[in-house]
Amino acid sequence: MQDQGKILTLVKYFIVFVSICFLTTLFVQTIRNQLMEEFFIFGIIYFVLGYALADLMTGTVHWFCDSFFSEKTPFIGPIIIASFREHHTHPQLFTQDKFIEQDTTSFFVLLVPLILAVDPKTSTISNYLWHCTLIGLSVGAFGTNLFHKWAHQKNPPQFAKKLQKLGLILTPELHKKHHRSYSESFCVTSGWLNPLLDYINFFPKLESFIRFFSYDSRT
Repeated sequence: MQDQGKILTLVKYFIVFVSICFLTTLFVQTIRNQLMEEFFIFGIIYFVLGYALADLMTGTVHWFCDSFFSEKTPFIGPIIIASFREHHTHPQLFTQDKFIEQDTTSFFVLLVPLILAVDPKTSTISNYLWHCTLIGLSVGAFGTNLFHKWAHQKNPPQFAKKLQKLGLILTPELHKKHHRSYSESFCVTSGWLNPLLDYINFFPKLESFIRFFSYDSRT
Protein backbone atom coordinates (compact mmCIF):
# COMPACT_ATOMS: atom_id res chain seq x y z
CA MET A 1 0.00 0.00 0.00
CA GLN A 2 2.86 2.39 0.80
CA ASP A 3 4.46 1.63 -2.57
CA GLN A 4 1.15 2.33 -4.32
CA GLY A 5 0.87 5.62 -2.45
CA LYS A 6 4.38 6.64 -3.51
CA ILE A 7 3.66 5.73 -7.12
CA LEU A 8 0.42 7.77 -7.07
CA THR A 9 2.29 10.76 -5.60
CA LEU A 10 4.96 10.52 -8.31
CA VAL A 11 2.26 10.34 -10.98
CA LYS A 12 0.62 13.45 -9.50
CA TYR A 13 3.92 15.34 -9.49
CA PHE A 14 4.52 14.35 -13.10
CA ILE A 15 1.05 15.34 -14.33
CA VAL A 16 1.14 18.65 -12.43
CA PHE A 17 4.60 19.45 -13.81
CA VAL A 18 3.70 18.56 -17.39
CA SER A 19 0.38 20.46 -17.20
CA ILE A 20 2.11 23.61 -15.93
CA CYS A 21 4.76 23.29 -18.66
CA PHE A 22 2.12 23.10 -21.40
CA LEU A 23 0.13 25.96 -19.82
CA THR A 24 3.27 28.11 -19.75
CA THR A 25 4.07 27.19 -23.35
CA LEU A 26 0.54 28.04 -24.44
CA PHE A 27 0.71 31.37 -22.60
CA VAL A 28 3.99 32.32 -24.30
CA GLN A 29 2.65 31.17 -27.67
CA THR A 30 -0.50 33.26 -27.18
CA ILE A 31 1.22 36.51 -26.20
CA ARG A 32 3.52 36.11 -29.21
CA ASN A 33 0.57 35.57 -31.51
CA GLN A 34 0.40 38.21 -34.25
CA LEU A 35 -3.29 38.66 -33.40
CA MET A 36 -2.44 39.65 -29.82
CA GLU A 37 -2.02 43.37 -30.50
CA GLU A 38 -5.14 43.71 -32.64
CA PHE A 39 -7.42 41.62 -30.42
CA PHE A 40 -5.82 42.25 -27.02
CA ILE A 41 -9.04 43.45 -25.35
CA PHE A 42 -10.95 40.43 -26.66
CA GLY A 43 -8.17 38.20 -25.36
CA ILE A 44 -8.55 39.68 -21.87
CA ILE A 45 -12.33 39.26 -22.02
CA TYR A 46 -12.05 35.60 -23.03
CA PHE A 47 -9.40 34.99 -20.37
CA VAL A 48 -11.80 36.37 -17.73
CA LEU A 49 -14.62 34.23 -19.17
CA GLY A 50 -12.38 31.16 -18.86
CA TYR A 51 -11.51 32.08 -15.28
CA ALA A 52 -15.21 32.52 -14.47
CA LEU A 53 -15.91 29.16 -16.14
CA ALA A 54 -13.39 27.57 -13.75
CA ASP A 55 -15.38 29.06 -10.87
CA LEU A 56 -18.56 27.49 -12.25
CA MET A 57 -17.00 24.10 -13.02
CA THR A 58 -15.22 23.68 -9.70
CA GLY A 59 -18.34 24.94 -7.91
CA THR A 60 -20.44 22.34 -9.70
CA VAL A 61 -18.04 19.57 -8.68
CA HIS A 62 -18.10 20.88 -5.11
CA TRP A 63 -21.91 20.95 -5.08
CA PHE A 64 -22.19 17.47 -6.60
CA CYS A 65 -19.81 15.89 -4.09
CA ASP A 66 -21.58 17.65 -1.21
CA SER A 67 -25.06 16.64 -2.36
CA PHE A 68 -24.82 13.12 -3.78
CA PHE A 69 -23.46 9.77 -2.66
CA SER A 70 -21.70 9.12 0.63
CA GLU A 71 -18.36 8.06 2.05
CA LYS A 72 -19.57 4.44 1.81
CA THR A 73 -20.32 4.57 -1.91
CA PRO A 74 -18.09 2.02 -3.67
CA PHE A 75 -14.93 3.40 -5.24
CA ILE A 76 -15.75 7.14 -5.35
CA GLY A 77 -16.87 7.26 -1.70
CA PRO A 78 -13.50 6.87 0.03
CA ILE A 79 -11.51 8.42 -2.83
CA ILE A 80 -13.53 11.57 -3.55
CA ILE A 81 -16.66 12.05 -1.43
CA ALA A 82 -15.01 11.46 1.95
CA SER A 83 -12.66 14.44 1.64
CA PHE A 84 -15.55 16.81 0.90
CA ARG A 85 -17.57 15.59 3.89
CA GLU A 86 -14.52 15.67 6.16
CA HIS A 87 -13.97 19.30 5.20
CA HIS A 88 -17.40 20.17 6.64
CA THR A 89 -16.67 18.56 9.99
CA HIS A 90 -13.02 19.70 10.15
CA PRO A 91 -12.77 22.76 7.87
CA GLN A 92 -9.22 23.68 8.90
CA LEU A 93 -7.73 20.23 8.53
CA PHE A 94 -6.94 20.46 4.80
CA THR A 95 -4.96 23.68 5.32
CA GLN A 96 -2.18 21.48 6.71
CA ASP A 97 -1.93 19.48 3.48
CA LYS A 98 0.77 20.07 0.92
CA PHE A 99 -0.39 21.12 -2.53
CA ILE A 100 0.26 17.69 -4.05
CA GLU A 101 -1.78 16.03 -1.28
CA GLN A 102 -4.86 17.95 -2.31
CA ASP A 103 -7.10 17.13 -5.25
CA THR A 104 -5.15 17.43 -8.51
CA THR A 105 -7.92 16.13 -10.79
CA SER A 106 -8.06 19.39 -12.76
CA PHE A 107 -4.47 18.86 -13.93
CA PHE A 108 -5.39 15.43 -15.29
CA VAL A 109 -8.57 16.73 -16.96
CA LEU A 110 -6.99 19.76 -18.65
CA LEU A 111 -3.71 18.18 -19.70
CA VAL A 112 -5.03 16.85 -23.02
CA PRO A 113 -6.72 20.14 -24.07
CA LEU A 114 -3.49 22.00 -23.23
CA ILE A 115 -1.39 19.57 -25.26
CA LEU A 116 -3.74 19.88 -28.24
CA ALA A 117 -3.81 23.68 -27.96
CA VAL A 118 -0.02 24.05 -28.16
CA ASP A 119 0.43 24.37 -31.92
CA PRO A 120 2.39 27.36 -33.24
CA LYS A 121 1.04 26.78 -36.74
CA THR A 122 -2.48 27.91 -35.81
CA SER A 123 -3.07 31.65 -35.69
CA THR A 124 -6.75 32.11 -36.49
CA ILE A 125 -8.95 34.42 -34.43
CA SER A 126 -11.03 31.51 -33.13
CA ASN A 127 -7.92 29.63 -31.97
CA TYR A 128 -6.52 32.76 -30.34
CA LEU A 129 -9.73 33.36 -28.37
CA TRP A 130 -10.00 29.67 -27.47
CA HIS A 131 -6.43 29.71 -26.17
CA CYS A 132 -7.16 32.79 -24.04
CA THR A 133 -10.22 31.02 -22.62
CA LEU A 134 -8.27 27.83 -21.94
CA ILE A 135 -5.51 29.76 -20.16
CA GLY A 136 -8.06 31.49 -17.92
CA LEU A 137 -9.82 28.18 -17.24
CA SER A 138 -6.54 26.44 -16.41
CA VAL A 139 -5.30 29.21 -14.11
CA GLY A 140 -8.57 29.09 -12.20
CA ALA A 141 -8.88 25.32 -12.07
CA PHE A 142 -5.23 24.71 -11.14
CA GLY A 143 -5.34 27.35 -8.42
CA THR A 144 -8.72 26.49 -6.91
CA ASN A 145 -7.45 24.33 -4.06
CA LEU A 146 -4.86 26.95 -3.10
CA PHE A 147 -7.44 29.76 -3.24
CA HIS A 148 -9.81 27.68 -1.12
CA LYS A 149 -7.03 26.88 1.34
CA TRP A 150 -6.03 30.54 1.66
CA ALA A 151 -9.65 31.49 2.36
CA HIS A 152 -9.49 29.22 5.42
CA GLN A 153 -6.07 30.25 6.68
CA LYS A 154 -5.79 32.92 9.35
CA ASN A 155 -2.49 34.14 7.91
CA PRO A 156 -2.20 33.29 4.21
CA PRO A 157 0.79 34.59 2.20
CA GLN A 158 0.86 38.37 1.71
CA PHE A 159 0.37 38.11 -2.06
CA ALA A 160 -2.69 35.92 -1.43
CA LYS A 161 -4.12 38.59 0.87
CA LYS A 162 -3.62 41.16 -1.89
CA LEU A 163 -5.37 38.93 -4.44
CA GLN A 164 -8.23 38.45 -1.98
CA LYS A 165 -8.44 42.18 -1.36
CA LEU A 166 -8.63 42.80 -5.11
CA GLY A 167 -11.42 40.22 -5.37
CA LEU A 168 -9.45 38.08 -7.80
CA ILE A 169 -9.61 34.92 -5.68
CA LEU A 170 -11.98 33.53 -3.06
CA THR A 171 -12.19 35.63 0.11
CA PRO A 172 -12.86 34.33 3.64
CA GLU A 173 -15.97 36.54 3.84
CA LEU A 174 -17.49 35.05 0.69
CA HIS A 175 -16.69 31.49 1.72
CA LYS A 176 -18.10 31.74 5.25
CA LYS A 177 -21.57 31.76 3.74
CA HIS A 178 -21.06 28.22 2.45
CA HIS A 179 -19.95 26.88 5.82
CA ARG A 180 -23.00 28.33 7.55
CA SER A 181 -25.45 26.16 5.61
CA TYR A 182 -23.50 23.93 3.19
CA SER A 183 -26.32 24.51 0.69
CA GLU A 184 -25.09 27.62 -1.13
CA SER A 185 -21.97 29.48 -2.30
CA PHE A 186 -20.25 26.38 -3.69
CA CYS A 187 -17.86 28.20 -6.05
CA VAL A 188 -14.39 28.37 -4.49
CA THR A 189 -12.12 29.68 -7.25
CA SER A 190 -12.99 33.37 -7.21
CA GLY A 191 -16.50 33.16 -5.78
CA TRP A 192 -17.64 35.64 -8.45
CA LEU A 193 -20.61 33.50 -9.47
CA ASN A 194 -21.89 32.71 -5.97
CA PRO A 195 -24.18 35.77 -5.60
CA LEU A 196 -25.86 35.11 -8.95
CA LEU A 197 -26.16 31.33 -8.51
CA ASP A 198 -27.48 31.75 -4.95
CA TYR A 199 -29.98 34.40 -6.05
CA ILE A 200 -31.53 32.18 -8.74
CA ASN A 201 -31.25 29.04 -6.54
CA PHE A 202 -29.29 27.36 -9.31
CA PHE A 203 -27.89 24.40 -7.40
CA PRO A 204 -31.03 23.59 -5.35
CA LYS A 205 -33.07 23.59 -8.56
CA LEU A 206 -30.49 21.44 -10.33
CA GLU A 207 -30.48 18.99 -7.41
CA SER A 208 -34.28 18.78 -7.42
CA PHE A 209 -34.24 18.13 -11.16
CA ILE A 210 -31.69 15.33 -10.86
CA ARG A 211 -33.42 13.70 -7.90
CA PHE A 212 -36.73 13.80 -9.75
CA PHE A 213 -35.29 11.48 -12.40
CA SER A 214 -33.08 9.32 -10.19
CA TYR A 215 -32.94 7.29 -7.04
CA ASP A 216 -31.65 8.69 -3.77
CA SER A 217 -27.91 8.72 -4.48
CA ARG A 218 -26.78 9.68 -0.99
CA THR A 219 -26.06 6.03 -0.33
